[in-house]
Amino acid sequence: MIEDWTGEAGALLERAIARHGGRAAWDALTCVTFAPQKLSGMLPSLKGFRRTFQFPARVDVYPHEYRAVFHDYPAAGQRGIFTAGAVQLVDAGGGVLAASADARATFRGLRKWRRWAPADALYFFGYALTHYQGLPFTLGEGRPLAIRRARADGRKLTGVEVELPPALHTHSRRQTFYFDDDGLLRRHDYVADIVGWMARGAHLWRDFVTAHGVPIPRVRHVVLRIGRATTPVVALHAELEVAARGPEV
Repeated sequence: MIEDWTGEAGALLERAIARHGGRAAWDALTCVTFAPQKLSGMLPSLKGFRRTFQFPARVDVYPHEYRAVFHDYPAAGQRGIFTAGAVQLVDAGGGVLAASADARATFRGLRKWRRWAPADALYFFGYALTHYQGLPFTLGEGRPLAIRRARADGRKLTGVEVELPPALHTHSRRQTFYFDDDGLLRRHDYVADIVGWMARGAHLWRDFVTAHGVPIPRVRHVVLRIGRATTPVVALHAELEVAARGPEV
């Protein structure tokens, strides 16, 4: 909760929110549209990218609603809808092709090792994009645990390890968010629980553009890490074009 954010953690969060456009810009941002350009790395390959699931033509992310709509997914004219943990695939006429009210439950036990069907990929990328687009503004809903130091892309970074709310659909309950001296989010460490205990990523946020006053990265590069040390192993690399829509939507 925000009252827990005192001292260095509180100052770090305040600086980050200002650098990311401030509360007014965040409150006005209703939708961000991404057009995926590239997806590669060990995780997409192992989970079936281009074999069992494909790119959507675009993704509309409504961060205040924890909702994402994948267009032309899993096929032309169809849509995938992620809403706060629930997933649904619908055809062009709105007919339901597949649905799960609690998609995370389908990854329990040995089932997490499977290759992903379209609904599985929708859940993973849906929760990732909706959570990412709320950062750093939603961090105040979590509890800061410790200040951490790390490096990324040649920069010294200051971070905070956070225990996130149990109801939030995201990679893991505990994650660490690292900021540069200006407050821009540059690195994000987590364990992708639905993939497995070994999916320990250092997620580097790169190539920012500003949309409706909010800086948004066009390149997301995730490498495997050991503790806080990064490795050269690329877990995931994504490149996205970005547009934003404000209150007029």
